[in-house]
Amino acid sequence: MKKIGLITTIAAIAFCAAIGLAGCSSNALAPSPTPTSSPSETVSPMTPAEAKAAYKKIAKASCDSALSLGVVEAGDDYRLVSVNKDEAYQDYSAAYFEEPDNYELIWELDSIHSCADWFAFSMAEEAGQETAIEVTFDPADSTFTTFEDFGEYGTSNYKMTVADGKFFTATNLDPEHENTVTIQYGHISDADRQILVTAVDRYLETLND
Repeated sequence: MKKIGLITTIAAIAFCAAIGLAGCSSNALAPSPTPTSSPSETVSPMTPAEAKAAYKKIAKASCDSALSLGVVEAGDDYRLVSVNKDEAYQDYSAAYFEEPDNYELIWELDSIHSCADWFAFSMAEEAGQETAIEVTFDPADSTFTTFEDFGEYGTSNYKMTVADGKFFTATNLDPEHENTVTIQYGHISDADRQILVTAVDRYLETLND
């Protein structure tokens, strides 16, 4: 779970470690339409400060779209879906499916790639601090690379591509958990919504046991 750079709770960090904050896609599900990846608009070199400022704007646009339109984040063996509040099922809005039959609710959206870093920026700003995320920009391929140190909980190191001003893919650069997540905003398919429905139904069943 970035795309699992997070300044969040221990629970969120544990979630990222569990699924690599970077991947969950089911081959059994019908594929969802995804935008064509395109380079970010700025291709000139940036200083670290400039890269961080540009990245912050992209992080905000990404999370705003995820919250308003819903988002699907798909990796090698899991698929994560988050719908907007109006589309919530039984008051729950986010869940993921991991092969072969693991459905889990997502309680905090600071553990999904499309919102994790924007929440980190926002929390730091509210505290009057500078976020600990380090950002560099590669003008050769118009990608951003992020690094964050969580001390005893490890580090987060991702390469992010951008399409239409929002995160498009998140690649975990940790050699032990290397994988790439594709991020799609809106167009939540029936199959993707069923992930949420199944996760909620199974969770509610455990409360009645």
